[in-house]
Amino acid sequence: MHVADLVSLAPSALAIYAGYSAWRAQPRWLMGRRRHHAMKHVGIPKKATRLRVRQIIAGGPRTAADELNWLATTYPANGAGPDFGRGNPMPLTFALPAQALNRLSEAYAAYAADIRRGSFLGTTSVPVVEHDAAMALQTSALLSEAASGGGSGAGMESRHVRLELHHPNRALDIWQLPDAKRGTLAYDVYVSYRRHRLRPEFLEPPSGGPPAPAPMEAPDLETELLRTTPGEECALRNKFSSQHSFDGVLPRLVDWRTERDDSNGRLRLHLAMAETTYAAVLIDHYPETASGSRGTEPGARRTVNGDQARLLTLSTVLVSSDRMMLFAGRSRNAGSHQEQFGPAVNGNLELRARNGIAPDSGPSGVPDPILALAREAGEELGLALDPRRFQVLGIGKFSVAKENGTHVLLSVAHPDLTAEDIVAGVRNADPMEGRWELGGEVLAAPLPHDAHGAEQLLSWLLHDPELTPHATLSGIAVVARYFPVAHDQLIRLASAPWDRTYAPRRIQIKF
Repeated sequence: MHVADLVSLAPSALAIYAGYSAWRAQPRWLMGRRRHHAMKHVGIPKKATRLRVRQIIAGGPRTAADELNWLATTYPANGAGPDFGRGNPMPLTFALPAQALNRLSEAYAAYAADIRRGSFLGTTSVPVVEHDAAMALQTSALLSEAASGGGSGAGMESRHVRLELHHPNRALDIWQLPDAKRGTLAYDVYVSYRRHRLRPEFLEPPSGGPPAPAPMEAPDLETELLRTTPGEECALRNKFSSQHSFDGVLPRLVDWRTERDDSNGRLRLHLAMAETTYAAVLIDHYPETASGSRGTEPGARRTVNGDQARLLTLSTVLVSSDRMMLFAGRSRNAGSHQEQFGPAVNGNLELRARNGIAPDSGPSGVPDPILALAREAGEELGLALDPRRFQVLGIGKFSVAKENGTHVLLSVAHPDLTAEDIVAGVRNADPMEGRWELGGEVLAAPLPHDAHGAEQLLSWLLHDPELTPHATLSGIAVVARYFPVAHDQLIRLASAPWDRTYAPRRIQIKF
């Protein structure tokens, strides 16, 4: 072939090459090829990578939390840590050892760098590619942060005390109580999250009966069904047929451990979190939900201990600038523990968006308990608090006559306001989301000036039947934040009579 013939073919060859390059530069092809190149070294199958890219291109879930949720269903388990995978609520970042987490982190960082190079056709300017690169970097950071705690098998032994009280009748557990003597005053928190939801299994309603709560799950959401008896189903249908109830999504504490963060040397509580519905909580934590009908079918009796729904609630005692611990009265219309006094801020994580309320998560999509507490402070008390004001003090668990096996994340916050000023600000509370739960009073419990005075305060916290178990647990943690509190001291005070020499002040909430 002559040179002239080759020259004449050049435009056609260039056109073919340009077309081929344009095809290779399409987001779906580019992301799939470069994802597979990065992920094949950590054991992710090519087919799974292609399916994930198709999902992203089609507008599917695209946050770092969604990516970690996908990884939990595709990453090969090695048996070295807790079981995880499809159908299992265990998050991947809690289950894997540090070495595996670091390898995955490096793979996502490499993918982000590779895809940002794009092609000579400028593919990186396509929004879906830009978003995927940013998401990969966020995923890499979350994996690296999880690895800094040592991964599965590296958890520290958690200090634990169990308290059995008879007046009122309560069983309380507290883990990682602050140790003022050794300087352990608070903890960081790291959340591993899995989009796996527990909900009751409803059968068809009887003719003319109230319908079951409408399913809230998106078509691609992984769900686990909690078997229910006909009596439980009837109780739940009646509950949710009221205009005052709806079946929300709540945090499910799958597991947790204490770690030391190697990146900064600080202790942290690593929470493995999934989802449960309020309906599941009602039948697994509240014995009265189906009382009168429970056990009417052979073998249908349920042990109501919270071991399946594993509800995690959030509690904060406010300590005012004049050294008052604040406990807010609960109205007779509150959903639980009516007409008692709970922590000034008490609530749950918002795990899904509702009209006017964003989920309690940052850009990564991972739930953030501190953001939730700051939101609850505004809703319930009209108090604007910077999330940095909150300090986590440990984890509690309680069982009482009407609620069993509920976990509580214990915390304290220090506003620059007096107790009177904080109570006066309740007029700014949200009437739809928080104010309706408040009663007419706030208890202001003065902090003592020395460890001797702490004994009377602890006795009041343990024995006063007006206090919710959340208030008792978080109140004890706050006292331990300021004064040395020993486990045997708490056990002794729990079994001793109530020392009534301590009396908190009552502040009226003015409407």
